[in-house]
Amino acid sequence: MSTEDYTKYFDILELSPDASISDIKNAYLRLKKLYSTDSIVISPLADEFSKKRRREIIKQIEKSYLKLMALMENEHRKPTHQRESLVSDNVPEEEKADITSFSGRQLREIRKKLEIQLYEIAMNTKIGIEFLRSIELEKFDALPPEAYLKAYLRSYASCLFLNPKKVADDYLKRYKEWKKEVKEKS
Repeated sequence: MSTEDYTKYFDILELSPDASISDIKNAYLRLKKLYSTDSIVISPLADEFSKKRRREIIKQIEKSYLKLMALMENEHRKPTHQRESLVSDNVPEEEKADITSFSGRQLREIRKKLEIQLYEIAMNTKIGIEFLRSIELEKFDALPPEAYLKAYLRSYASCLFLNPKKVADDYLKRYKEWKKEVKEKS
């Protein structure tokens, strides 16, 4: 389906076709809340918006949200044969060439270039914002056990449209080196 076919979904969410992922999520949450409750905004129009009609509108909102999120994901995802690529198309070519291994600093820079706020990643992944900050700042002593950290890194990488396995492997290598140094000092 072309982007033009998605215009109706942007219209339902009251967005322009150049909306970001964040805009789509925010519009979805706002509209769903508006039509799901007996909102003060809707109460004067109660005759026009019966509960049945509101349920239909909510279904349209949910369908639009899912379609647009799939569209955004497909636009940022490379074909299967290229999935081992390190970073998404949103990162400039000159920076792609510079990235051979991921660090917390690089993850933070990529996130900022993609204009994704840390709280958005926290909301999407259900990972505490302090853990996400610790990942970016490489505060290894503030991170959870390795099994959890690996899952957190994969989720975080997915939000940035990065290769989750590569990000987790690179980051955990740095984490293990730090852990080894701490053990040797003790």
